[in-house]
Amino acid sequence: MLIQATLTAFGLISSTLGSQHQPRRRCAYGDECWPDTETWNSFNATVGGRLIRSVPSAAVCHAERYDSDKCATAKDSWLDSFWRTNQTGAYAATLWEMGETGKCFIDTPIDAPCDQGIDYLRSLGRSSGKGAFSIWTHNLKGIEWHDSFIPMGAPEDANGVPAVTLQAGEQWFDVYRAAAKQNALVVGGSARTVGAAGGYLLGGGHSPFAHDYGLAVDNPGYFWAVRGGGGSAWGIVTSVTYKTHPVPKNLIMGFVQLNASDNSSLTHLLSESIKLFPNVTDAGYTGYGDLSQGFQAIFLKPNSSVKSFNQTFAGFFNLTQIPGVHGAVGAYPSTWNGYLDKFLRDPNIGTNIQDTSRLLTTDVINQKSEDLAEFLVRNGGGGFNFIGKVNNDERDNTAVNGIWKQSHALMSISIDWADNATELEKHEKRLHAVQISKGFTEIVGQQGGTYINEANP
Repeated sequence: MLIQATLTAFGLISSTLGSQHQPRRRCAYGDECWPDTETWNSFNATVGGRLIRSVPSAAVCHAERYDSDKCATAKDSWLDSFWRTNQTGAYAATLWEMGETGKCFIDTPIDAPCDQGIDYLRSLGRSSGKGAFSIWTHNLKGIEWHDSFIPMGAPEDANGVPAVTLQAGEQWFDVYRAAAKQNALVVGGSARTVGAAGGYLLGGGHSPFAHDYGLAVDNPGYFWAVRGGGGSAWGIVTSVTYKTHPVPKNLIMGFVQLNASDNSSLTHLLSESIKLFPNVTDAGYTGYGDLSQGFQAIFLKPNSSVKSFNQTFAGFFNLTQIPGVHGAVGAYPSTWNGYLDKFLRDPNIGTNIQDTSRLLTTDVINQKSEDLAEFLVRNGGGGFNFIGKVNNDERDNTAVNGIWKQSHALMSISIDWADNATELEKHEKRLHAVQISKGFTEIVGQQGGTYINEANP
């Protein structure tokens, strides 16, 4: 899927190692070596006033930064993903807004995106993390289409492929709109404002088309390079080139809307639904689901038919025979653009939410579906961040957990809390999330994989 990434290395080795006998720590905000205001002002003048002091998104409603008009805008826009991605101090999930982030950012111009900032970084010896001086690539925009693209360093007899080069600041919402005008398919995620060259790519990237085209991780050479010790750990992705594909002739959209009247019928419904995943995903369907009050999910498959859906989902149709279960299962022909218009969203924006999740293998589904169903009901439900059998052609040569090769779904349970929750309440919620993570492990085993790091701080 991924063809080529353009990177700019920080060149931090000389500034971070120091003497072999007297290694020095990196300079961070608050240290005496951190640049003073006069130095920052001088540097700001050399970059056209593009330095940004990063503060949390709600800072305009507090203390010395209070501004009544800006505060009103923040309150009105709190759940707006586009508003959040347009500032350095806002995150999709507010849980991370006061975390280990950069203290100062430089906005990148399209004509010289990172050069001056990187020169300055060499003197500080920092790339990302707490107190860092960071490069903000959000405004580095640009989309270039290629009829026949050949990556740098390819063999002389290599054949070109259709492709698109995306600058680092492009987000999937805009990429998909541009692709529609080109009648091209760019394989990406189901969240509108995630960066096509950033969060999706550096996070490994699963997609509605993962069954056919795999994960964003599936480029052995470049993923190992750009990932390193984490996104932006040693360099900056300034652009990425994706292979493009023909737009499907049609897209079958399926839905399962099954509710349960009590916990007993809900447990039975969830258990039987999970057992059906291998058949559905092996047939090429991908989807996303919610398990709060029953089993509600959408599924899609390119170049298929309603008849094929009905045959594949026969087991789901039969679930309405479970006592206490009612609802509907069906499908209709659509298009990729129709899917984007109706279902492309940004979930959990501006909320305090902490996820735990596990990939479900064939063995886990066959042997542990009842345990998983009881676990879900006991913890108030959950969801599926992804349902599908991913194309595994390149999987052995990448950094992704090998458990993906055997998996049919990514099940998650989320813990959330109110904005006005006390510190004790938030602490108890986080402890509960840890217990849920441990509960997942007890069911799926120590070797079970997850999409998000669940290391307990």
